[in-house]
Amino acid sequence: MHATTTGWLRICLLVSVALLFTQKAQAGEATDGPLVSASDITVTARKGDTLSSIAAQFTNATSNWVAIGKFNNISKDTSVPVGSAIVIPASLLPDEPGEASVIMVSGKVTALGADKRPVALKVGSQLTEGMQIETASNSFLTLGLSDASRVSLPSNTRIRLSILRMARYTRSPLTEITILRGKVESQIRPLAPSMGRYEIRTPLAMAGVRGTHFRVGLLADGTTATELLSGVVEVSRRTPGPGVTLQAGQGNIVRAGSVGSPVTLLEAPQLSGQAALLPGRIAQFKTITVAGATAYHLQMSTDAKGEELFAETRSAGNPIQLGSIDAGDYFVRISAIDALGLEGYARIVPVSLRQSPPPERATPTPSAPTVDFSDSKQFQLSWRSPIAAEFNLQVARDARFSWLQFNSTSKKPLMLLPRPPFGTYFTRVQIRNSDGSTGPYSATQSFVVTDQWIIHEGNPIASQSEWPR
Repeated sequence: MHATTTGWLRICLLVSVALLFTQKAQAGEATDGPLVSASDITVTARKGDTLSSIAAQFTNATSNWVAIGKFNNISKDTSVPVGSAIVIPASLLPDEPGEASVIMVSGKVTALGADKRPVALKVGSQLTEGMQIETASNSFLTLGLSDASRVSLPSNTRIRLSILRMARYTRSPLTEITILRGKVESQIRPLAPSMGRYEIRTPLAMAGVRGTHFRVGLLADGTTATELLSGVVEVSRRTPGPGVTLQAGQGNIVRAGSVGSPVTLLEAPQLSGQAALLPGRIAQFKTITVAGATAYHLQMSTDAKGEELFAETRSAGNPIQLGSIDAGDYFVRISAIDALGLEGYARIVPVSLRQSPPPERATPTPSAPTVDFSDSKQFQLSWRSPIAAEFNLQVARDARFSWLQFNSTSKKPLMLLPRPPFGTYFTRVQIRNSDGSTGPYSATQSFVVTDQWIIHEGNPIASQSEWPR
């Protein structure tokens, strides 16, 4: 029903436009420009127009009259009645220079124009077709395209903007990026059929997309890795041959002689325990092991979306260390890499880096929280601590505390919280020092919320010493 209604509305619109232009033409008035839609334009014939003249004016090629005629069910290149509405597909429209600009730059990023001359890049700089861009170690760049799509370059990456154009009138984007080294992460707005094209190419492969979030990179052995986080990607070799379609959560490897089958990407890792700032400004992170991971990719940013990047590393070991980091509050973006070299989903988590207190001032551990009061609207958790302090309490739906329900501070060893819905919950608490550093978490206590009661499920997880009452 929707498609039928849309079709009738379009027909009515075209008829109205034709009548309006006919009236203006008959009255000797000037007419406006073409009517533009997402996938085509509609022009109104004037006195003396033929399909050839319309093709020459709007597509820059007289020979396109044949395609225009077929699209409008006109078989001969004869005079077109004044006021006739002629539809021209966007695919026949000539290209114009596209638009792209720098929306984030960090570290050392260099660029050469199509004429091989250096170009200085800063936020707001306009980019042009043929430009070559390179990021150094711990350097990052994000580009914005005319349709609000984003293209991000991590460290040690070199690309060429091979095609940066758009169709005249419809402004449909036509973008092709060639990776010469490293990796590109793209977040592309959905493209309607016959409206624009976005491709990433390497010496071996190409990936064509329509509305997706994906990465393409050159691995050390010269193969091409494609990782799809959302949408659909068509991956094929640069030479003729069959390709594969990747669905969300899949990746593949393209080698000189083959296009690899889809492989399920690894889940996003979780950090384990507190991040630490070691002597020498070395940040250290521990992650819970992801099955199938051979390495981890860790990036640091100053924003919760992970866009303002300033440092990154790849590590086959655990814990992961990253140098030249000042104390402060940051966000860590971490993902796992499998044996093929495919990088999986990423998780962004906030971290607070503070110099670790000396051993003699190590922060003690409180006891596991327990429920000591509840009614229909709220419940209270309390715990025991060897010192008077401020506390950080967490309540989650899972034992890994990745699905937090409450994450609050208290200056007393108890906290009153809203009663959560029916289900099983997990809670733990840690001491927060005056300098912002924190001690280890207590043992984890699970409890069950029912319609009438809140019931503890056995002993705390991971034994902890009980402080005397």
